[in-house]
Amino acid sequence: MHHVVSKTDKTFKLVVKYINAVKGRGLFAKGSICKDEFVVEYRGDIINDAELQNRRKRYHTSSAAFMFEFKWRGKTWCIDASREDGSFGRIVNDDHKHPNCEMRKIYVNGKIHLCLFALNDIKEGEEITYDYGGEDYPWRTQMTSIAANTKAEGDSDPSPRSQTQMNDATGQNNSPQQIVTQLQNENEIFVPRLRPTKSIIMKDKDLEDSDELFDSTPESSDYYFTDTTSESDFDSDANLIPNQTKLQLLYDELDVDDSGSLSSLDCDTATPEKTHSLASEASGTEEPCSSQNAIEGVVVSAYQKRGVSRVYNKRHYCLYCCKPYAKMARHLESSHANESDVAKALSFPKSSKERKKQLDYIRNRGNYVHNAAVMESGKGELVPYKRPSKEAQGKDFMHCAYCQGLFARKVLWRHMRTCILQPQSVPLKPGKNRVQSMCIYTGPVPSNMTKQLWEVISVMNLDPITDIIKKDKVIIDVGQHLLNIGGLTAKNKQCVREKMRELGRLVHNARRVTSLKTMEDCVNPKKYMETVKAVKYTCGYESEKFMIPSLAKKLGNSLLQVSKLLKAQGLMSNDKQRVKNASEFQDVHQEKWNEMILDTALRNIREAKWNVPALIPFAEDVQKMHTYLSQVQGEWYKSLSESSSTKAWMELAKVCLAQIILFNRRRGGEVACMTLSAFFSRDTSDPHEDVDWALSEVEKKLCRHISRIITMGKCGQPVPILLTPKMLCSLELLVKQREPCGVLKDNVYMFAKPEAMTHFRGSDCLRGFAKACGAKCPKSLTSTRLRKHAAVLSTVLNMTETEMDQLANFLGHDIKMNREFCLLPEKTLQLAKICKVLMALEQGRFAEFHGKNLDEIVIDPDEKVLESDEDRIIQEGHCSSAAYEPIAEEALTPAERNDMPPPPKRQKPPSPPPPSGASAVRPCFQGQTTHKKNPWQQTEVQAVERHMMRFITSFTVPGKSDCEKCLKAEPEALKNRDWKNVKFFIYNRITAYKKSLQCK
Repeated sequence: MHHVVSKTDKTFKLVVKYINAVKGRGLFAKGSICKDEFVVEYRGDIINDAELQNRRKRYHTSSAAFMFEFKWRGKTWCIDASREDGSFGRIVNDDHKHPNCEMRKIYVNGKIHLCLFALNDIKEGEEITYDYGGEDYPWRTQMTSIAANTKAEGDSDPSPRSQTQMNDATGQNNSPQQIVTQLQNENEIFVPRLRPTKSIIMKDKDLEDSDELFDSTPESSDYYFTDTTSESDFDSDANLIPNQTKLQLLYDELDVDDSGSLSSLDCDTATPEKTHSLASEASGTEEPCSSQNAIEGVVVSAYQKRGVSRVYNKRHYCLYCCKPYAKMARHLESSHANESDVAKALSFPKSSKERKKQLDYIRNRGNYVHNAAVMESGKGELVPYKRPSKEAQGKDFMHCAYCQGLFARKVLWRHMRTCILQPQSVPLKPGKNRVQSMCIYTGPVPSNMTKQLWEVISVMNLDPITDIIKKDKVIIDVGQHLLNIGGLTAKNKQCVREKMRELGRLVHNARRVTSLKTMEDCVNPKKYMETVKAVKYTCGYESEKFMIPSLAKKLGNSLLQVSKLLKAQGLMSNDKQRVKNASEFQDVHQEKWNEMILDTALRNIREAKWNVPALIPFAEDVQKMHTYLSQVQGEWYKSLSESSSTKAWMELAKVCLAQIILFNRRRGGEVACMTLSAFFSRDTSDPHEDVDWALSEVEKKLCRHISRIITMGKCGQPVPILLTPKMLCSLELLVKQREPCGVLKDNVYMFAKPEAMTHFRGSDCLRGFAKACGAKCPKSLTSTRLRKHAAVLSTVLNMTETEMDQLANFLGHDIKMNREFCLLPEKTLQLAKICKVLMALEQGRFAEFHGKNLDEIVIDPDEKVLESDEDRIIQEGHCSSAAYEPIAEEALTPAERNDMPPPPKRQKPPSPPPPSGASAVRPCFQGQTTHKKNPWQQTEVQAVERHMMRFITSFTVPGKSDCEKCLKAEPEALKNRDWKNVKFFIYNRITAYKKSLQCK
């Protein structure tokens, strides 16, 4: 039995793995083990009953769980394996139904040892288990729904150790003294008095923080006045010999053979210390405590006084061996000098500030691990940063998010202001609740939820609703369900948080007015009327009216969603009663909800909109804001181009955000949440050649002029965003200057806030610029009202149903009837067609295109709005009518030639009065009169072409107002013409041009 003598384990056949939150770690076979083969030894400190009781008083339940009691020659002995020494025996789990090993007492070299032997053949990958004995262990009820042998992940944090790897095949010959004597009369299964405790989960918690994270504890003074009965540290030389003498007596009493050597046993030289006491498993009662009797739950003990003097007997828990010590610095130096953090602290000069800070931080981390275990088990004493004057409950204390010290909730905010571990880049927001919400996340993750859901819940304000959410299993399941569906984005986490608080508020109010206590009670079909009463109370129902009718509508959907989730859980677990209750609730809910709640709520919502004034932006205000944003954009673009400035970057980002929202008439959140990846992955390709034939020259130019980005919008739908060249240049500059201006690399948003992980809000930017631009009604310049403004003004256009669908689809409006049609690609439609509407809105020229469809609207992207001559398209000096036709022909596409509509039936216009000086011509027959034609002069033709050429190229007959504008613009050249002459001239030109194309 060289493994027993050398105190080593079969590492070539055994491995430690993490199983789950209930069982924690376990020991698994790496290879096959035969029946009656030695498996592992349960090693530790051998102590008598008196020492056992003393250690139990000062051990936490998580440490006391490793104390193995057994009987020998009429006396009670114990092997204390609470110290994490890397041995495998202390890891073996309980299995009272189908154990594969049993505990036996054996002698080796005159020493008693407890070893596990295989009851049957053990296969590779099987967990090593044995029967602890007894029937009152709580984990046995927790494991009924979990498989006993779980294929688990390897332990993420094994305790490092140095040991000799030995093999059974070494062929060593045992001496007669080493022959194993099997005690047949002691062959029964011995019951280890293991104290039940829950597993402590610290996964994903990085305890190795940066070197700057230090803190100084006021009570960590170099001067301590300890009781004579209290323990000194391991490095106390004064008590070393008495301790050895006492333990030598214990081993002498245990040994049978005088020739046996005690030097090979693991001995703890520490004497028992009197601190807090925990429940005694042997007696089933609790030992008296130094401060009070029968401490229940998690508490924080008060500091002690001896007369008028304070007793400095506070003990801190070691981060590495999880035991309490009064002089932690001395203990770390003597026992853990090889640890990296301890070695770094000891590298500083003694009595230096840096050395003290580093040691204090290690002390805080050790206390944090102990406190986490106490809070997980639900019983024990916490070690605070500063002990209170009176004993307090653990729920009144909370860990600091930075230094991990434990503080009273009411003073935590004060400490957070001065905590030297707080990163300077993170500004502390005011408010006690905010501080507590931030710090609660540093606590251990509860076993009933995932870490991702804990991140959602931990930032909630600490109030009764949050307490209900943490304890209600159904609400937690709903939150996890929504988190799985929507993902881990910040936006979805906020939605999940709101939905969980909505359900928590319902349960909170249900407890006030009904007998319902949990969320599952609220979906009980037999208590449906109580659920209705709770909903009415929550929504402020009074006199056939809801104060919050929208909440009533949401709660109805939430209750139905909860019932579906419970039904699914019941089907998976074969819980027929749960499935029945959920199905019956859905039937009752479908029949009674509209009658009891929904109809009234919807009526209240409709009535609330009746007398609300509709704020729609003025076209003048929109144009003012466009002009102001363009001016501000140019200023900040120039400033940021010259030098990298955080202020210039922020202001340019705000301007660009407002410009894009205003130009695209988009929801503010859709544009603000645009990511860098969406900007980089934008489609920069040219329109397909096969599509160009369906576009006019102006529309082709728009496709090259405007950029298009797709980002995620409402309900995960793709949202197109159009960018003008100026917007695109500004965004490219923002991307280039991100890092120099302090934008974090991990911030994925395009409009990111420097030194933060969030983005600017579109609504805030619009609100600020609406006031700054001098608009008549700044309140109307919001993203929602701007979208309505575009929808309302679009009705003045002569748009077909297809074109209306295209515009509504771009704006994100819901068209009740989804019309099927085969059209141009969506990218081409938005760049070439919809962009015309956006540019008309931007330039305030919507009234100019009254009665026209999208194909008839002509807006050149390079065109500037002129104050004196808004219709000037072709500058003076343009070609004459003789040279016009070839140019116009090249501008036409094959689609316009083939699909050209026939000219409208011409009606005979009323004859104009003959001009002065013109001779009348005799009619050819009775009733018909003729007038001498007044041919168009070259100057007149050029004057009309300068202003009306766009009508000829688009085959559009101008209206009276357009003709009169042309006459006013050219009063000298067209003094002999009226608006009808101009109109018919253009009409004739269009007709002649169409005929010439058809002949070709």
